[in-house]
Amino acid sequence: MDSFLKSVILESYGNEPHHKSNSYELADIFIKDGVIEKIDRTAISAFDISSEHFFVTSGFVNSHLHPNQLLDRRMLDELSITNLLSAMHIVQKKNDEDRYHQAIFVLLDVLKSGATGVYAIASRPEPVIRAFNDIGITGALNCVFNDVWEGKGNVPAQISLQDVEKKFSKYFESNCENLKIHIGSASILTASNELLTLFNDIAIRYNTRVNIHMSEGIESVEACRKNRGTTPVRLLENLGILNERWNLIHATTVDEEEIKLIARSGASVIHCPVSNAKTGVGIAPMRAFHKHGVNIAIGTDACSNNNTNNILNEAYFATLLHNAVHEDPLVFNEEIIFKWLTTNGLKIIDSPSTGKIEVGQRADLLL
Repeated sequence: MDSFLKSVILESYGNEPHHKSNSYELADIFIKDGVIEKIDRTAISAFDISSEHFFVTSGFVNSHLHPNQLLDRRMLDELSITNLLSAMHIVQKKNDEDRYHQAIFVLLDVLKSGATGVYAIASRPEPVIRAFNDIGITGALNCVFNDVWEGKGNVPAQISLQDVEKKFSKYFESNCENLKIHIGSASILTASNELLTLFNDIAIRYNTRVNIHMSEGIESVEACRKNRGTTPVRLLENLGILNERWNLIHATTVDEEEIKLIARSGASVIHCPVSNAKTGVGIAPMRAFHKHGVNIAIGTDACSNNNTNNILNEAYFATLLHNAVHEDPLVFNEEIIFKWLTTNGLKIIDSPSTGKIEVGQRADLLL
């Protein structure tokens, strides 16, 4: 199927930090079978841009999303992270049809805010895979496996170590260019050292990634220290498995040494500032992660601990939050945030796209 975007506006950025080049192009974009086939560009002054022109940018990536918690919106407010996680699995009893329809609505909601790529997480992957395929959105799905419980409150579903790869290999049959199948656990508190090591082994053999909630508040860190003798990041390092295949969600409660360990390993960090604020787990040290060159992406988390799936709202809140914390309105300029929303997010979902509007790239575009 061929498409054509006529006389749209593209913007390019200069190389100086905190300064845009104010350089614009009037472009005709030719699209064939969902891929950009040709771009005709002409320089245009900002003064010549009118209300008749559409501004075009790359689609965003929502890098952390729970698609099966739509009905939990506003039902778990004013809870600590421990109590929220305990309540999450009992507030709504769901079958697979419930999960499928919730995933459909959540993915459509995500699209409305400009996310054309999604990194989802599910303990029951089949209905979510079906929703991804039916809508046609690109992304990755983290298939969650738990084999222990070292937290408080209700115990999440568990699986024996011997059955993990058998289950995962079945889910992995859905792995394709548009939907990558990843593996992981809810957190360190739900995965034994043996399971964490198995995740890494499977990630290598299947050429995939591991996705896990990491150091989400002092309670989870202290529980890990009590049960495993060290902090979550150091545990992965001690097991010899902290590497570029790991995506660490939240990472609010880490010290300087752990930041350096993450940076050296090549692991990515997924920032969810609204969720972290709502549950009171702290503010992730994003300035330090950025300084050390960590690949950073951004996600909305679940409706239960955000109340929206709006990735633009998340990015805006992140900008304001870190400006306030560091008393500097230019901590993260828009080019950095845009990279979190596009290039960096595409990297962690294993997308071949670059996040740039170029010939040969997917036409995941926003008008």
